[in-house]
Amino acid sequence: MSFLPTSGASFVFIAFEGQDADASEAASSLVKDLIEVWNLHDSEILDTDGFYEFRFSEPEIIRDEDGRASIAWPGVEVHRGEHAGIPITVIQGHEPGLKWREFLSLILTQVGPEDSVVLLGGLHAEVPHTRPMPVVANTEDPVVAEELGIDVNGYAGPIGILGLLGVECRWRGLRAINLWVGVPDYLTDSPSPKAELSLANAVERCTGIEIDIPVLEEESRAWELGADELVALNPHLVEMVKGLEELNDSADLPEASGDAIAAEFERYLRKRGREK
Repeated sequence: MSFLPTSGASFVFIAFEGQDADASEAASSLVKDLIEVWNLHDSEILDTDGFYEFRFSEPEIIRDEDGRASIAWPGVEVHRGEHAGIPITVIQGHEPGLKWREFLSLILTQVGPEDSVVLLGGLHAEVPHTRPMPVVANTEDPVVAEELGIDVNGYAGPIGILGLLGVECRWRGLRAINLWVGVPDYLTDSPSPKAELSLANAVERCTGIEIDIPVLEEESRAWELGADELVALNPHLVEMVKGLEELNDSADLPEASGDAIAAEFERYLRKRGREK
């Protein structure tokens, strides 16, 4: 099943870089690849001054081929185009640190009333790198949940910007789903093409729109081989991964691993709320 937007409306994909929403860069890497492979050339930079605390969302120095420096400030970009005859909007950038209510309103001005919204995130969790990365799919909308065969989100507690967007979409009558991929918490430092691939596959299942990123399969295999080598150097990690594999393989239902990620996500959010 899919939740195709009505005629003339868009699929809107939203992902943010940052510690709360983009473990191993799975979500941000996916939307950046979609911008490229779908040739979304109609772009704009939103006016997001005032939403960032630069101690946590640091500007970056970038250099051109001649070594000349310029500054890349954190912000949000909107890219538009069309794929397979369907209008596409991709909103991507950095998580805000300040004025979240204003930020939510700014982002949702880019979404039309008949659009279908896909919120993408990544979470470090207790999953093995040797198995497919599980994806949690849920929504605040019972009608969409029934249409797609996914869960209605029942979480209550501290939440990040993606969760807030999901709730705000529901209040505004927008159709939206949340897709979170779980990535190994013992491989926290490196981007994970395998997690990006799982997220891309979940998008295809829920939207019915094809995603063809030719290098992603090869990069996923290379990433897994590199992770194998890293784990092999640490006997503790070897045993831990075996245990995670046994838990994964003994699950009676396909959704069991997804339920585990959902529970892990709720524990993380509640811990984050207590630490603030």
